[in-house]
Amino acid sequence: MPNYGDPEYWEKRYAEQEGSTFDWLEDYRSLAPIINEIAPKTAKILILGCGNAELGEDMYHDGFQNIDNIDISSVVIKQMAERNIDKPTMTWSVQDVRDIKFPSNTFDLAIDKSTIDALLCGDDAYLNVARMTKEIQRVLKTDGFYMAISYGAPESRLEHFEMEHLLWDVSNQIIGEETTNPHWVYLCKKKEGAERVCEEKWEEVENKLRDDEPQENGEEDPTDEVNDIVE
Repeated sequence: MPNYGDPEYWEKRYAEQEGSTFDWLEDYRSLAPIINEIAPKTAKILILGCGNAELGEDMYHDGFQNIDNIDISSVVIKQMAERNIDKPTMTWSVQDVRDIKFPSNTFDLAIDKSTIDALLCGDDAYLNVARMTKEIQRVLKTDGFYMAISYGAPESRLEHFEMEHLLWDVSNQIIGEETTNPHWVYLCKKKEGAERVCEEKWEEVENKLRDDEPQENGEEDPTDEVNDIVE
């Protein structure tokens, strides 16, 4: 299985896929009812690990025009910025989800479409996911939502959203329950006092995960769909 947590893997893959797009797991049509329920059209939105998905474009056309897209791959950011040059209020920047460069308390909604899954298939998986959730919580406004779409069921994902450095209300729902490969949507609503909790708990969480984390690739890929990318 490829190391989906390795930036070089994505640089090579997106270079090979130039001119194409692909939406991991779900597209905007299936996610729109949830997004429209938790965010007004004026919301400031961050798309994490945007890749070459059409999610941001489709949201823009539906009226969500204050969107920042980030990805660790400079190749795909250049491709998508050029593709969307006609959308001046939608930005594209090369950033690591474990070290987001936006100020604290900036976003109403952060969307992660299988980025957590990619990190969990890489090295230092649990630690890297915790670093990502720490950053997401920081850049969200109080009462803002982190929306994660994942192939991982609650028994393998909730622990990442309920770690001690996080303070948010967590709920989940299933999409495609009748299909062979259903997906889960996790909604994490940032609570008042999250910054204080993170400041108090982060060092303890980081040290524990660093001590406990296997150095091999993290999670095994549970479905073939992760490899089902448009060539």
